[in-house]
Amino acid sequence: MLFIFASRSRPREDRYLHARVALMCVGAGLGLAGMLLDIGWLIWIALAALLVGLALRHLRTRRQDDPSDSGPQASAP
Repeated sequence: MLFIFASRSRPREDRYLHARVALMCVGAGLGLAGMLLDIGWLIWIALAALLVGLALRHLRTRRQDDPSDSGPQASAP
């Protein structure tokens, strides 16, 4: 019951995972620094980094063996 959300329908490999994690960490660090030092433009840069990291979630590459991206198929009689 503890791992109810562990299985997902998406494939396990994610080529943007390291970039997403790095952007989220940098964005969080810049956001905290901007709030601590009360620098508004730093907070906006942090927000932009977080939004880019969130946008990377939706970039997916199609696999080569995926039949749905190969176009119309001729059906055999």
